[in-house]
Amino acid sequence: MSINSLLEELNDSQRAAASMPAQHALVLAGAGCGKTKTIVARAAWLISNSTPADRIQILAFTRRAANEIVERVRLQLGDRANGLRASTFHTWCTSLRLRAPAVFGYRGFSCIDREDQNQLFKLFRGKATAEQLPPANELCDFYSFARNTIQTLEATLEKDAPKWVKHLEVIGKVMLSYEKRKRDRKYLDYDDVLDVVAQRISTSPEACAWVGSLYDHVLVDEVQDTNPLQWKLLTPLQNDVNLFCVGDDAQSIFGFRGADFWSVHSFSEHVSPSITLKLEQNYRSTQEILDVSNWLISQSPLNYDKTLVGIRGAGRLPQLHTFANDWEEARWIAEDLLVRRQEGALWREHMILVRTAYAARKIEAALLAKEIPYVLIGGVALFATAHVRDVLSVLRIVANPQDELAWMRFLKLWPGVGEKTVTRLTEELMEFELLDDCIRRLVKEPKFPPGVVEVIEVVKNLQQNVAMAFAAAVRGMQDILAKEYHLNWDKRLRDFPLVEKLAEGHGSISAFLEQYVLDPVFETEVIYKPEVDKVTLITVHSAKGTEREVCYAVNVSPGAYPLTRVVGNQEEVEEERRVLYVALTRAKDELIVTRQGYRLWAYENQTPPDGSGEAEAEESYFLNGVPDHLFEHQVHQSDKPPIAPLTGKDYEPPPMGIVISSPPRIPTS
Repeated sequence: MSINSLLEELNDSQRAAASMPAQHALVLAGAGCGKTKTIVARAAWLISNSTPADRIQILAFTRRAANEIVERVRLQLGDRANGLRASTFHTWCTSLRLRAPAVFGYRGFSCIDREDQNQLFKLFRGKATAEQLPPANELCDFYSFARNTIQTLEATLEKDAPKWVKHLEVIGKVMLSYEKRKRDRKYLDYDDVLDVVAQRISTSPEACAWVGSLYDHVLVDEVQDTNPLQWKLLTPLQNDVNLFCVGDDAQSIFGFRGADFWSVHSFSEHVSPSITLKLEQNYRSTQEILDVSNWLISQSPLNYDKTLVGIRGAGRLPQLHTFANDWEEARWIAEDLLVRRQEGALWREHMILVRTAYAARKIEAALLAKEIPYVLIGGVALFATAHVRDVLSVLRIVANPQDELAWMRFLKLWPGVGEKTVTRLTEELMEFELLDDCIRRLVKEPKFPPGVVEVIEVVKNLQQNVAMAFAAAVRGMQDILAKEYHLNWDKRLRDFPLVEKLAEGHGSISAFLEQYVLDPVFETEVIYKPEVDKVTLITVHSAKGTEREVCYAVNVSPGAYPLTRVVGNQEEVEEERRVLYVALTRAKDELIVTRQGYRLWAYENQTPPDGSGEAEAEESYFLNGVPDHLFEHQVHQSDKPPIAPLTGKDYEPPPMGIVISSPPRIPTS
């Protein structure tokens, strides 16, 4: 297809954005307004107008989105698109670090994931009580949030956990111990991967110029989800590359990860000179669905300054169903799906949107009871499952013999080996830098069966073929894992071929592990195909970029939208409004909103004894005052029993890490 025929498919606003002269630009694209199509057209237009494909870098927030953009450009241009790169921020930074290790330092470091971080924080937290220190997962949250927002630990606690400010000194010591252990064991955590590159290019003109010399254009998808640390990567490059950023401030829903909603509104301050364009013509939904979405956003005190207009015209009025409880809600959804199926609809035309994977359990029970096929998206990442982590521990050891956490996990698996032996032996192994020395020490340990060393040596010998190395590790550990997970071993066993498939084509264990630590993959991404006829059950935070003919937005109830715990915090309430906006705008033909007449268990447990929480939740409920003409409303009453529940001279990098108290290391403005 020629670039002219591609441009002819665009509306005037999309065409203006795709074919604009080389300059910095922000494209504000409403939900369903062709954001991806526009960024694809922009890349294709640049290539067709003499920009080499390998001089364009596309940054997205998921592997799926990055791959989709490149494939769609290839579909338009064929071989001319060869060399076009698209990646997440983390994989982009990793590629830069591996491409020029002398520039960024940190040779031989391996990435650790969230569970590893929690293990380290548990170690340094020790036996402190809940009154003395937050739990490990909260410490990890505070640490990561401060890093991504480039603010001090003190400022983070003052904003998000003021009760812990008085413990700032002891919390700071835990975090400094965590950072020291990372350096000693050659670990990089999720936030370090960005910080390594951001620190270097923001302080070294030479490093910044080198990165800038690689590209002419950087195209950023979902720019509303960027955080200050990611802007620290982009801002220094603006003198060398053109930034083309596409996003929707009304879909900014990752503030809990440090995403800065105001980055869109202050784009011209970050990037100057620049222009701002808008896309407001919606190609996804009927106007009735957009009327509900437009009304929701119009109730915000924030100025989103956009009104979506449906190109498809009129359709069916959205439905609002009120139930006595979550069991009745789940049962009705399953029954409604069966009716639609009997009328000729396909399962895959339907999507059920929930807040969390945990909140989907009653829906799952109802679907199973009615034998409705479904796929759950947004659960536990494949590499975070215990049995996969067990096998990966031996690959981690081969890649980095100083990986203390991997050694402890691997050694604990073997029968007859106690906690004290593992602790003692791991401490001894940390004295060796080479894997061969570690193996020689293990051979001398009388309590260990010969299989321990055999598995390590096999993986070591196969490490240039990562898929074969992983398969060999599975074979060598299968007997002990089958005993460990005997209750559901058959199901777990099916996961290993999926990981082996992902390992194919990787040149090193480190590269393989790093890719999937930084960009977690879910089982459904490996085995699920869109053409498979199943209902999609998905969390709202996983649903951006998706759409279906019929969408159920579940439990849009007081205490759930917004969540009770955020009532009183205007910033978080408005993010909750945007979460609901994302859910509503996934529907193409029919939008079905369900809610419950009684409070959820979680809501009840968060309500103060005086009932003030209940009153505040009802007062702040997003559907208060919704005009009658926007919905068909039905109240359901039922006495059916509930469904049963589911159970060179290298650059020496400075220490990375958190700043404990003011003044901050790097200004936040």
